[in-house]
Amino acid sequence: MESSETHWRVDHLGECQKLLETLTEPGGAALIYEAPGSEPLPALLMEQVPGQSLILDITAVPEIAGDLESGLSIRLVGQARGSMLRTPPLQFLHWLDVPGRLQCHCAYPDYLEVVHRRAVFRAELRTGMDVAVTLASHDNAGTVHEGALCNLSLGGCLITLPASSAATLSSDRERTDLTLAFPNGQQLTLPVDIRHVQPDRQPHMARVGCQFVHLDSERERRLWFYVREIERESARRSAQDPGSLAPSPLFATVERGELASRPHGAHYATPMARRLAHISGFLSGQLLELQSGRELDPHGLSKHADQVLTLLEGDREALLFACICQIDEPTLVQHGVTVAVRLADMAHAAGMDRNIRKAIVASAMVHDFGKVLLPGDVRQSLSEASTLSDEVYHEMTSHVALLQEHLAICRWLDAQVSAAVVGAINERLDGSGYPHGRSAGDLDDLARMAAVVDVIDAMGRPRPDRCPFGISDIYRHLLHHPERFDTRWIKRYIHRFGVTPIGSLGRFASGQLAWIQRLDDKGRPSQVQLAETAQPVMAGLGDVMRDDQITALGELKGLEVPEGTMSTSGVA
Repeated sequence: MESSETHWRVDHLGECQKLLETLTEPGGAALIYEAPGSEPLPALLMEQVPGQSLILDITAVPEIAGDLESGLSIRLVGQARGSMLRTPPLQFLHWLDVPGRLQCHCAYPDYLEVVHRRAVFRAELRTGMDVAVTLASHDNAGTVHEGALCNLSLGGCLITLPASSAATLSSDRERTDLTLAFPNGQQLTLPVDIRHVQPDRQPHMARVGCQFVHLDSERERRLWFYVREIERESARRSAQDPGSLAPSPLFATVERGELASRPHGAHYATPMARRLAHISGFLSGQLLELQSGRELDPHGLSKHADQVLTLLEGDREALLFACICQIDEPTLVQHGVTVAVRLADMAHAAGMDRNIRKAIVASAMVHDFGKVLLPGDVRQSLSEASTLSDEVYHEMTSHVALLQEHLAICRWLDAQVSAAVVGAINERLDGSGYPHGRSAGDLDDLARMAAVVDVIDAMGRPRPDRCPFGISDIYRHLLHHPERFDTRWIKRYIHRFGVTPIGSLGRFASGQLAWIQRLDDKGRPSQVQLAETAQPVMAGLGDVMRDDQITALGELKGLEVPEGTMSTSGVA
């Protein structure tokens, strides 16, 4: 049976100095006889003179002075970097004259032994040690998340992911495959369980803890090799003269900065979409904060609501199109951003004050975030079930109150606006909505407008029980239910965004598909971007065509509902 401990010998002077330095802290060192059953004895490592001597204080155990001086085999031991550290048997040199203390010089060790407990030792990656990680879920969508490795052990690892990806993960999701990809091309795929998801110190990033499961002996052997090579390379890079040690072959082809990460959303289809990604990344981070039991960031929410208004004021149509380009964001973020932008646009058309519009944007961006605070079984039902039981539906409605508790920290946020956009966006004129079943007499204009915008966007997104609706079917549904939705706001919405809204995928008489990016004053496409397939908006679209160029495509015959989804992850 293979030992559960691994001994490494460190003979590089600089690395020995760093390891011994950790033993100079109070309680960091002990002495132990080299005999079976020996127990550690309290001692202090007072000082080290690299390459010459160690100064030890054994005042607490004066009875060992004779054995130490006579050359009996005694080692200095302690903990360093989560592992056991020990010297070879100490060589006594001479006593020091220190009143009231028992101190001595011992020869500086030629090497140190580092004892790793294989099952718990974690090798940390230093800056520049870039190992790419891919998480591939077993869900129907085959969702793939790309990130980087932080540390590695036989039991699991810590990775970083963009917050937009991490927000869709949870510790109760089904098993996931994790692939480690080292710079020299070596790869290893391992089954893992997600143990925790936490916000990272870096903006828009998160840390995900993974536990390896069902490892066979071959995978464990390779994994332990990677752990040891990471630790060896980390020690080499921390040495005063890294060039004096041979680099690990796993990292030999990588130079610092070669794998620098791209900004979040850098691959999105348009410049405005890439600017909007900064806001979406912040919101994905806020989802993680809530999931982790933390509070929303009031200042950040204020700042990013301002940024939405600035983008809208700068180029309204570009921002409307950018909303459908946020393909890698969690569904809650995509939906929140889109509702916020369209609500702000309608509020501007209605002549509402900018401060009110800012509060509308902030409220709309997070209006469904309470869903991540629901119990795991309820979240799973929302993501998978075609119908909800009465019990699950009732519990689902509590997401409104859960979010409102967290929004209380945002004291700058107008309470009436928040009550309308967060508290009443799911209410209906006939009292059939939630959470309070309010009817027409209790719903102000903002709540009525918010309900219309929310439902139009929600119906255009897929759910477990249905495919997304086309815009004409959505308009028809709302207009056929005046008892639930305010007809005045439905008509205002249609007038504002048109029957071929920006972000629609048009099919022209020539058979060409094109994304509608701008409309003229009669609501007809004035700018489109060609697309080869009816897929969600990706980078690398075709040519942009404007005005008279569009006539070459022929008459607009209809709108296509894109195949697949903008995002299948997150709580819908």
